[in-house]
Amino acid sequence: MLGLISRIDGREEKAISSIWCKRKRNMRLYFFCCLVLSLFVFLICHVVLPNKLLSVLPDHETVKSPIRSQYNLIKESFQALPQTVQTNPCDGRRVFMYDLPSKFNADLLQKCEYGVVSWLNFCYHASNDGLGQSHENVSEETSMGKGWYNTDAYMLEVIFHSRMRRYSCLTNNSEAADAFFVPYYTGIDALRYLYAIEKKNVHMDKHGADLVAWLEHNGSSRWQQYAGKDHFMVMGRTSWDFVYSDAIRGAGWGTGISHLPHIVNMSTLLIEKRPWAEHEQAVPYPTSFHPSFSELQTWINKVRNAKRPYLFAFAGGMRPTMQDTTIRTRLLIQCSKSVSCMPVDCGKLKCSHNPKPIATAFLQSEFCLQPRGDTPTRRSAFDAMIAGCIPVFFHEDSAYTQYTWHLPKDPDSYSVFISEEDVRNGLQIERLLKSYSQDRIRQMRNTISEVMPKLLYVNPYSAGKDFNVTDAFDISIAGVLQRISKLKQQLSKL
Repeated sequence: MLGLISRIDGREEKAISSIWCKRKRNMRLYFFCCLVLSLFVFLICHVVLPNKLLSVLPDHETVKSPIRSQYNLIKESFQALPQTVQTNPCDGRRVFMYDLPSKFNADLLQKCEYGVVSWLNFCYHASNDGLGQSHENVSEETSMGKGWYNTDAYMLEVIFHSRMRRYSCLTNNSEAADAFFVPYYTGIDALRYLYAIEKKNVHMDKHGADLVAWLEHNGSSRWQQYAGKDHFMVMGRTSWDFVYSDAIRGAGWGTGISHLPHIVNMSTLLIEKRPWAEHEQAVPYPTSFHPSFSELQTWINKVRNAKRPYLFAFAGGMRPTMQDTTIRTRLLIQCSKSVSCMPVDCGKLKCSHNPKPIATAFLQSEFCLQPRGDTPTRRSAFDAMIAGCIPVFFHEDSAYTQYTWHLPKDPDSYSVFISEEDVRNGLQIERLLKSYSQDRIRQMRNTISEVMPKLLYVNPYSAGKDFNVTDAFDISIAGVLQRISKLKQQLSKL
């Protein structure tokens, strides 16, 4: 009897197990079907149906009241649905960088020690990809801390080239490129023409001739489509150093490279442009501050909270060629006579390669005077803004006509303008600046703090890693790509 019961229980167990296996398979099939159906419904509701309905719904102007509001509600609801179309972040931003022979860039840096010019050693300035000597490796007396370097104002080409190597939308496919970058160290190569001891043996018109010949031989197919209008380059000096003229500096100055048709066709980024030259665009002077993101935030907080006992400051020095009638001299005299002004004698302190004296003075001052020097612009204007010191300009070409991509459109939001004529007529700078309220000064400084990242060239080793704001390089690239895109559209219509 017990054996019979045991056999029956075994058969029932097998039957139940068989039924359970079948149900398990059915359950898996059921869940799979539910998943497929859910995906199908999602695609219908979020992709197909909205596009279909939006294409057949009439324009809101043709919909008669009282159903217009309901119509708008329906249409807005569909437009608010998640979009599945994805665009490539490099669309319209791809840059092809020419692999130029090393004589146009790297070899010039190899000759930094008395090789380009017999009396000049600029190796320290060319180190760290053009940033110069880090302040982490200088004495505590002169150090500004992390993120600071002894940067030379004329190393822009090296800094830019270093950043271009790390540019996220660099392409090796010239056919897919939206623009072409020519990494020629124009300003460094210009030294042998501008500062040669025996100038009578220097042919200024030769500057850039080898580059043009190389482009014609190696880049003709890329060049011909738009006659070079889709090409750009960086010149790390003022435009006047590249335009030969007997009127500049008295005895003939400038290499003349800017007169070459190939150079005129390209978009050119310089630290100072000729305001009437449409193919030129000024970009910020390299300052000595090249921070990581955390270093930048710390510095901005310091700038906003700094105690400023001086109303204004002036960094400069008397020059042998200056006359008492120059604006610069008049401003120096006013500053030296005022207890509210902090003067910085850069003739003695060598400010160009030692940022501490200038940064210290500008951090203690509300306003910083920025008259014209040999040319309309000054690196000091950017040193001032980096320190939160409101720049006072005396000529429109010192900033307003120059850095249109990087500075706010409203000059009054971040700077003070005093005409040179007013200074000649005896205007007292101190009296005018005292008329600005603390609230107004605070607003202007906040504007400067907001645009500060756009005026800096960050450390290339931190760019793209922990630096998540747009800097001067990013603005320059975006600006030149936009300009080239417009030029190509215009040429395509011809």
